[in-house]
Amino acid sequence: MLASLFASAAWSAEPFVADSPSMAEGRKMGVTIVQLMNDNVSGRDPANFPGIAAWLKGAGKTYNDLNREHPSNDWRRLDADNLVTGNPEFWQMYYEVVPADPGLFMLHAGALLAAGDANRCGYVLRLFFHSGNVDEQTRRYLISIYQYSQQFQEPSHALVQKGVKQHDAGEYDAALASYRQALDLWPRNGWAHYEVGHTLRTKNKTVTQNEASVAQAFARARRFQPMQMAAWQGKKSEIPGFEGYYEHIMGPWEKSLKSLDYQMTDAELEAFANALQEAEIDDLALAARQILIHKRGRYIPEDHPFITTSLRRLAPGKETESTLKKLAGAEMVATEMYIPSPGSPGTKKK
Repeated sequence: MLASLFASAAWSAEPFVADSPSMAEGRKMGVTIVQLMNDNVSGRDPANFPGIAAWLKGAGKTYNDLNREHPSNDWRRLDADNLVTGNPEFWQMYYEVVPADPGLFMLHAGALLAAGDANRCGYVLRLFFHSGNVDEQTRRYLISIYQYSQQFQEPSHALVQKGVKQHDAGEYDAALASYRQALDLWPRNGWAHYEVGHTLRTKNKTVTQNEASVAQAFARARRFQPMQMAAWQGKKSEIPGFEGYYEHIMGPWEKSLKSLDYQMTDAELEAFANALQEAEIDDLALAARQILIHKRGRYIPEDHPFITTSLRRLAPGKETESTLKKLAGAEMVATEMYIPSPGSPGTKKK
């Protein structure tokens, strides 16, 4: 019964659950950033930038239609997978903007935050610092968005912390109930999913049929919070990219968390992106590869098979095939979304 309850909690919040004030403020920040960046590219010629046009008519319009001055609990229905991560139109737009454009990474992070994917929002922002394309003003904007993403998580994390204390006291059913509350509030809380697995395993050490529920909880933890090292446990043969994760992902990532000034070398960044792809963390793999392309200053032939593998797995569709065809040819045109200047991040690139 517990396993089925947590299965539903992983994908959608109960309709009666409302965002906390900090969650609502985080969504508001995300929507604001997306709307500003959408405005920056709203005048692009659809003939040259069909992905931008499709984004602005589709998911981008969904964000533009929201009243950013009045966050609504209906915003909890925004689906980050459909709007962003698995949306072919998002990625078609993504590759029509120059690699590692600050505005593109802010739009990506903001769209995730507005749709409740606060962990990935933070990952995208931290990855951008490895580009070296960060002036002081842009740095302030990125840090501000990141802070909102962290504050978004705090109310759900407080419930997980309560559950951890209950677990440590041997109150396993109470702990599981606290984790359920945390997931009702924020279904993408990877830490909560991990603790569900840990508590189920501890509670039922001698019950072999519970192994599937434990593995399922850890898999959800990896999906929603892939940089949570504790969730990477289980049978190596059943976890894609298991060995490369520890060797090429966690080392550089832990250094990244200690200092915003730390930048991976090009070789480390390439190994990092490759390991992410092997682990099927394709959205972050593509973002990391774009940073490498930016640092290199151009696309090279080896980029195309990498992008093809992740993009087809992540967001199959005609838009993806069109993007891959353009990337393979000479007709690919890219635009800039943002340039630093005094004032707000909503600065149009002429």
